[in-house]
Amino acid sequence: MNPQPEPFAALRIALEAAGIRFAIGGSWASMTFGEPRFTNDVDVIADLSLPAVDRFIAALPTTFYADAADARTAVMTGRSFNVIHVPSLLKFDLFPARAFPLGMAELDRAIFVPGTGLSDDPVPFVTPEDILLAKLHWYRRGGEISSVQWRDISGIVNACAATLDRAYLERSAAKIGVTDLLARALEHADR
Repeated sequence: MNPQPEPFAALRIALEAAGIRFAIGGSWASMTFGEPRFTNDVDVIADLSLPAVDRFIAALPTTFYADAADARTAVMTGRSFNVIHVPSLLKFDLFPARAFPLGMAELDRAIFVPGTGLSDDPVPFVTPEDILLAKLHWYRRGGEISSVQWRDISGIVNACAATLDRAYLERSAAKIGVTDLLARALEHADR
């Protein structure tokens, strides 16, 4: 009998079987490119359509819990849905890339990163620039009060300042209305 794949490996197999492009974002990405911290879920940005979601849910092993109706509704309304690996209670939040103004660009620019703790194989991640922009977006949408979001933002800037594509950041920040927050975040790196 073959051992069961690790939670992310099983999720990845189902995503790839459904033909869904994806990349890791959220806290896993900010930890990978910034400062480590605890998180109990994995955010996955994905190019989701109703037929692809149906194929994905059907391809998930029985070790996962997923509500197919909720997943379909989420895709139609542009919101996230989750699937849970029951044995480990690891939660994966899937975000429709087309619901975020930069979502498809995040997938187009994704890079494969080894040694992330999710898999022995390299995993597609949004770039440091794209996770920085996403964190700025969520910080703004959350009323600019989350110290956790700002810590993630600062961690990415501190760790990646020398290699960040500033022109891309400025163009993209203007598209999502966070130019002022980007300037504030980069201020520390420029000192």
